[in-house]
Formats: sequence, C-alpha cells, structure tokens
Amino acid sequence: MIFEIEIKSKEGFANPQGIHTAADIKGIGIKGIQSVNYISVYRISADISLKQTELIARELLSDKITEEFYIKQYASLNEKKIEKNSIEVWYKSGVTDTVSESVVKAIRDLGIEEEVAVKTGKKYSLKGEINFSKLEKIATKLLANTLIQEYLIK
Repeated sequence: MIFEIEIKSKEGFANPQGIHTAADIKGIGIKGIQSVNYISVYRISADISLKQTELIARELLSDKITEEFYIKQYASLNEKKIEKNSIEVWYKSGVTDTVSESVVKAIRDLGIEEEVAVKTGKKYSLKGEINFSKLEKIATKLLANTLIQEYLIK
C-alpha cells in the first residue's frame, strides 16, 4: 500500500515557505501569482494500516499546534492525480534522501516493525493567474534541481 501524508499549516498560522516562494516567483519575473501554499509530503510504501499511518503523521511528522495532516491512500501511484495549479517536487530514484532515512528510523522507534520505504516531497499549491507555461518555468527555474529531482505539474 502507498500512503501520502501531506503536512500543511493550520488556518491562522503563517506559511513562511509559501510566502518566500511567492516572493521568489516574483523575483524571477513571473507576474500574477497571488499566493503559494507550501505542503510537505511524505510517501510511505509499506504493508501498514491506516491507523499506523495516522500515528506516524500525528506523532512524528506534524506539529499538533500549528500543522494539520491529510492522508491519501493508493494501491499504485497510477491512481494518483495531481491537483490543478500545483507543483510537486520529489527526489529522483537513487538519490540519497537523508530526511526519508531519518523518518524510517523514527518509524521504527514508534514501534512499527514492518518494512517501510519513505520518499519526501514538496508540494506548492498556487493561486492567481496561472497557466502551464508559468508552472513549467517556476518548476524548472526555481523549485526543482532537475539533476537530482523530478517534478509534476498541473
């Protein structure tokens, strides 16, 4: 089973990464983007339950006061749909992802013994005057290092 855990700021709390990304977008000359919401994404591939995934999200990956989490579940990544006006950035296969290595160790510390694989990603949800060309430019010029990262846009 594949679980994607999205961690985002709760309503009323600042989203500093999103604010900085919006400013950086203006800095590379792209106009019309009103706001950016930054979301950390953790993809966990394992034979674990939804309850165990909720434990991981609640106790390990999110701040109970300032953040909330959402869990999406897939039998295969072919089922995944990219949200409109969003950019996702992931490390390519074979590239060391030290955060994911730490998450795997921490999952074991929670008492979850099943074999797990973790990938970390970043999701940017944009609002404003957006088209595919702008998303492509933002992804390649600002958000993704295409030597070691891949990106998905819609």
